[in-house]
Amino acid sequence: MKSQSHLALTRRDLIIGGAALAAAGTTPSPTAAKMPPAKAQAPGFFRRKLGEFEITALLDGDIALELKLFSGDAAEMEKLSHAHYQPSPPHAHVNAFAVNTGDKLYLVDTGTGNLMGSSLGRVTENMVLAGIDPDQVDVILLTHLHPDHFGGLTVEGRPAFKNADIYLSEADAKFWLGNEMIDKVPADFRPFFQMASAAVKPYAHRLMPLPQNGEIGAGVTTLALPGHTVGHTGFRFSSGKEQMLVWGDIVHNLALQFPKPEWTFAGDTDREQAAASRKKAFDMAAADRLLVAGAHLPYPGVGYVERSRDHYRYHPDFWPSKI
Repeated sequence: MKSQSHLALTRRDLIIGGAALAAAGTTPSPTAAKMPPAKAQAPGFFRRKLGEFEITALLDGDIALELKLFSGDAAEMEKLSHAHYQPSPPHAHVNAFAVNTGDKLYLVDTGTGNLMGSSLGRVTENMVLAGIDPDQVDVILLTHLHPDHFGGLTVEGRPAFKNADIYLSEADAKFWLGNEMIDKVPADFRPFFQMASAAVKPYAHRLMPLPQNGEIGAGVTTLALPGHTVGHTGFRFSSGKEQMLVWGDIVHNLALQFPKPEWTFAGDTDREQAAASRKKAFDMAAADRLLVAGAHLPYPGVGYVERSRDHYRYHPDFWPSKI
């Protein structure tokens, strides 16, 4: 048997071998190595444990949110966006979150469905790729009634989640599903009310108000965060020593609203209240070291909040190779 030193390839061996291959005409052709572009991303799902719960972040897609939609100084917003290497115009992801408690499967928001264009609408597709059957969803928790959160409820007018109960704040239900506001808003806003009613209608017999005591199930509670809409709601999941706050639309652009939480978004119903709810959520997350999950944080949309005097920083969650 040869010794280890005799088996080891030397640099001289490699050079001689390469020369021999070239002389024999067996050098691989550069053209043979070409491969056409894949033109596709990986499936949009991410998993992690939260105590005994299993969290699956689901990507719906991305949408452009121009800087002019925010209330900050234009030059300062441009500077912050540029410092974060955001595209022009900045884009935001749209995320939903499935939480398997072992007892029930919850889905927080449903993405856009077919309501907002071809770059979106992939929550259900990514759910299936993640191994989750939409028929297994027991409870859908809607943070609010905007189309990028309720749009995935239906497919061609039929329920996409046949066995799910839906929880929604009474304030949002009254505002978006009642007849009082639709006659008061400008005509170009009325389709949002009509879309909300159409999405929720197939679930009318399974539509549930948020409980007064805030507890939906074991380890699942509500947190009122109004302002973006009148009934905008966060959901807090707790298992063992770990907790996660799914905060809906508290943040639309992390480059702007973490350093400047007072800057609001054009889609906010009450801007002053929205800013107050953002600071409330930031302070709670920082003080309690909560994992946060945001509908418009960069995918997978989960991370932590650090407070430094009057501003905040976002730290993306670690992506585990196994859970």
